[in-house]
Amino acid sequence: MFESLNISPTYKIHTAAVEYDRSDEMFHYLKGKKINMSHLDNVTNEKRKAEWMFIREIICRTMPHSEDIVYDLHRKPSFKNSANFLSISHSSERVAVAINEVHATGIDLQYITPKILRIKSKFLNEEEQSKITDDSIELTCYWCIKEALFKIYGKKDAFLKENFEVQNYSFDGSRGRAIGITRANGQETMQAMELRKLGKYMMAYSVNY
Repeated sequence: MFESLNISPTYKIHTAAVEYDRSDEMFHYLKGKKINMSHLDNVTNEKRKAEWMFIREIICRTMPHSEDIVYDLHRKPSFKNSANFLSISHSSERVAVAINEVHATGIDLQYITPKILRIKSKFLNEEEQSKITDDSIELTCYWCIKEALFKIYGKKDAFLKENFEVQNYSFDGSRGRAIGITRANGQETMQAMELRKLGKYMMAYSVNY
């Protein structure tokens, strides 16, 4: 059903293509796990419903106890009962779920497309634009890193271009690393990041060792 990556003994990432043809099965499985399904009453898009359920099925199948998801005022997700940290991403029929027992975590998954060239000036600062090429894979790496940092920060008063920066970036075609800088509310923090290319997708996630 999904691939699990053991980043560390206390940190796992689960990723998979959404199984849209299993919507009815997922619905009954989650009902049996007592997951709150009321959100689906307001969703008319069937694909969005399947993605919503698929993420929760992955969580229920990988956590020791069935876990529901709650959101804060900024729409940052967390577990209803567990103290583990959670980050979620989905893009073009694929999802990724990061669960960290110790550290706040951020993950972003993005389908790789040349269309990202159109918006590079919206998420790269001037220094980054001077260093980076117009390669869609490299641009997607930067986008994913910044989105993952944004999810760790968890508030809506920050912007990818102004508040997040990518340094020490390296990528060998399948794996990569970088340092992510977050500058917000008068504070600056640094975060180690890793990259993995999963077929037509790029995935970036925070790491703490």
